Amino acid sequence: MKLATIIASTMLSTALWATPLFAADFSGGNQGDGEASRGLGGEDFTFREATPLQPKIEAGEESRAAPLEDETTVLKSLTAVGKSSDGKELKVEPSDALKAAVKSLLGGPDGTGKTSGPSKVEDPAFKSGDEASRQVFGNDDRVQIANTKIYPFSAIGYLESKNSKGEYSSCSATLIGPSTVLTAAHCLYNHDAGGWMGNFFFVPGLNGATANDAPFGGYEYAEAYVVQGFIDNYQGFYGSVLPWDLGIITLKQPIGNNLGWLGYNHYPNLGDFTANIVGYPGDKPGGTMWRATCNVLAENVGDGYMQYDCDTFPGSSGSAVYAYDEGAKARVIVGVNVAESSDANTAVRINAAYLEWINGLNK
Repeated sequence: MKLATIIASTMLSTALWATPLFAADFSGGNQGDGEASRGLGGEDFTFREATPLQPKIEAGEESRAAPLEDETTVLKSLTAVGKSSDGKELKVEPSDALKAAVKSLLGGPDGTGKTSGPSKVEDPAFKSGDEASRQVFGNDDRVQIANTKIYPFSAIGYLESKNSKGEYSSCSATLIGPSTVLTAAHCLYNHDAGGWMGNFFFVPGLNGATANDAPFGGYEYAEAYVVQGFIDNYQGFYGSVLPWDLGIITLKQPIGNNLGWLGYNHYPNLGDFTANIVGYPGDKPGGTMWRATCNVLAENVGDGYMQYDCDTFPGSSGSAVYAYDEGAKARVIVGVNVAESSDANTAVRINAAYLEWINGLNK
């Protein structure tokens, strides 16, 4: 089945993303030291009534997202703006590496590097036996992760937040460094509910709705960041900011040293690969981790997005979309699950510019 390419015109500028620039700054994963336990210093977790987040794209609305074409505007949109846990406003200007990537891409196709794409294989961890209106296409083939204490599932967690009205929301998120968690921007910033949310709380390996089901405890955030374009380009509907829907959380403790983290990369020739999505869909028992796997065709991978029929549901927002790279023998994040539609589910793709944006915040 060919999925509709619903956001082909939304992604900043074709000139910005189309050049097949090899990203040398590959961020590899890490399995941690294997000594993870509640002794990491995590807090007890209380499972609350939370609204699982995942916006729905209506046909046509996403085409009205504002394209960005000049270097100054693009760099402004890629500024990282944030909030600290003590209420301070934060800003991280684009790094030299990000500026260079933008300048090169806007200046024309001059990238010559090549890298092979990820393979059409499931994550081997799914086969070990140790892991053991929703947008589900056909039969629901999601599988619950039975053992969330082992890598890579120890690096994936439940993300809770609270908006200015005191309402709780839930998303999914993934460790990509010792203290850094990758998720979706709409899990951190809600245009229709007062802007920045707060009280972000990350619970790695959560496997149920009680404190005893949080094997490593839960962790408070120090800082949260989104892309400036996610704030500036909102036009009253989610599709207008979908191209900028990436978020980063910095935790107060470097728990990734124990629990591990996943790598991430930009593959210029991404396509025809097997996508793995692991998170916390809200139509399943509270606090349980589920995985979905599906094949993604090259024709459904755009310059800054990808679409697939992997089964997701609100609460899956922020889940890493990762491939298993057989050549590198590594799990590599290539996108972040952000939205659903009647035709397909959608992820923001990690392209050359977003790779540098994430690198600039990763700790």
